[in-house]
Amino acid sequence: MTMKYEKVQTMSLAEFADRRVEGELSGILSQLNGGTFMECHKLIAAETGIWIEDLVPVFQKLDAALATRPLPEKLR
Repeated sequence: MTMKYEKVQTMSLAEFADRRVEGELSGILSQLNGGTFMECHKLIAAETGIWIEDLVPVFQKLDAALATRPLPEKLR
């Protein structure tokens, strides 16, 4: 599921781990509030131009786990 954004740099997790991104992500992280892991990944790609393909299957599994978890007792 490779995303196609203008000026996006696709990289591996290892390449991303070697980058200093505090300044790049600080403004974006304050905008994130809920949603899915994939929505977050897409937002960060659109804002920073960074897409990490290795995270796609991980985020898809996490989103599936969120969607299928039981409703908390307080919300029943």
